[in-house]
Amino acid sequence: MNFPPSCLALKSLLAVACLAAPFSQNHAMQSNLARPYGLKSSPPHDSQLVFYSPQSEDLLFTNEKEILIYCRVGLRSVKLDWSVARNMFKEGFVAGQAEALPDNRYLIRIPADKLKPGLFDVRVTLHPGDGTTIPGISTIGYKVDQMAITNDLPSDFREFWEKGKKEVASIPLDPKHGEVKTFTKDEINAYNVASASLPEDYDPEGHRYDEVEAFKVDFASVDGLRVHGWVAKPKGDGPFPAMLVLPGAGFNARPIPLEHARHGFLAIDVQVHGQEVDLEEYPKIPGYYSDFTYEPPQDYYYRKTYLNALQGLNYLFSRPDVDKKKVVVVGGSQGGRLTTIVAGLDERVAAAIPAIAHFANIPYLTWYKNSNEAKPPVDGMDRDAPPALPDTPEGRCMGYYDAMNFAPNIKCPVLMNAGLIDPVSNATGVFSIYNRLGTSDKTMIALPGMGHDWSAEFDRRAWRWLDQKLGLPAPAGLQKK
Repeated sequence: MNFPPSCLALKSLLAVACLAAPFSQNHAMQSNLARPYGLKSSPPHDSQLVFYSPQSEDLLFTNEKEILIYCRVGLRSVKLDWSVARNMFKEGFVAGQAEALPDNRYLIRIPADKLKPGLFDVRVTLHPGDGTTIPGISTIGYKVDQMAITNDLPSDFREFWEKGKKEVASIPLDPKHGEVKTFTKDEINAYNVASASLPEDYDPEGHRYDEVEAFKVDFASVDGLRVHGWVAKPKGDGPFPAMLVLPGAGFNARPIPLEHARHGFLAIDVQVHGQEVDLEEYPKIPGYYSDFTYEPPQDYYYRKTYLNALQGLNYLFSRPDVDKKKVVVVGGSQGGRLTTIVAGLDERVAAAIPAIAHFANIPYLTWYKNSNEAKPPVDGMDRDAPPALPDTPEGRCMGYYDAMNFAPNIKCPVLMNAGLIDPVSNATGVFSIYNRLGTSDKTMIALPGMGHDWSAEFDRRAWRWLDQKLGLPAPAGLQKK
């Protein structure tokens, strides 16, 4: 199946990364949210300015000597100015005025010899003619597979996480299950719209079950915590393929994974902070947004978050109604990060879908923030790759938690996506994971013009991809075609 192609500065960056993720609306295969479905796209998407190229549909380029980017404008206009910067850098290194075309389009010509392998933001300023200006952005890739990446892998990375795995594995799960409730097709549709930030039904042909059942669960994990989650499953005894659904950033309620269950999976959506899944208010836990502890690195907040996610996988493998050869991990944003971590720590994972994954390539994140805050800002084009992280507690700690460092240990099939203009999970970080994956069975779906957002069609393709990778028969709705 083929698819289209300084310490304070670092601390501030990490806080922003955690706080930014709630912008998004994510769909079932990613980190669906416990709130109503909405139609508004996530920023910085602007439907008035549409970018495309006849040379590459996904705006990833390889051997072109001149890159052609068209901007179609959805209102009257006079001229369009443009500049190109490294992905997430404010300072551009090449600029010009676009060639105006009679049908209210503009052509931007970017000389490829000005680029280095990596991702670049094409920022534009549209002049409608009334004295105002409208900003816009498109991100392009150039020889992304050759992008230089600065190594931040600690020498004892494997030993560090093997110790964590043994610790969590030694804890008896002691699962506690709540009351079982049955949901019909119509009830699933209504729940999706009201409480799971999903359309009522975006993949009717992919259904395998019209009725599913769901219940709460909690089980023991590290530091005396109990991890809480929702389990949803098809009716029956199984065994069923299973899915660990990992959450986006923040302290929030979790939705019931009903959509996953009617697609045939026994699914658990976990709240990885040791909080219940349906509180009216969620207190912020110290050490997550601020007051970070970096030394020793095992005291950093995310260690228990990573291990709580891993314990969710252990829970699935403890169930007799789970097909142990068909357990997958999915999630978006922080959930994409956690998907990468779990798949990198546990070889039992049969397939992984880390969508719009964030917190990857920390040297690059630190580089662009420091460059943007410099006076004057710098463009970074004097280097092929970021400088190494500072030899400080923060700098030494981050390598243990950088999502890209788990990627080489992933051997299962992987499907990823990247919102190319995503300001939260920047495309450079996502591709840093993808380029370092230890599996050759990998697919990236680039999403030009999309920010930290969802795509129903990506989800549909992801369900079909899982059918193929797990050897599942096509759902009845597709067998009829």
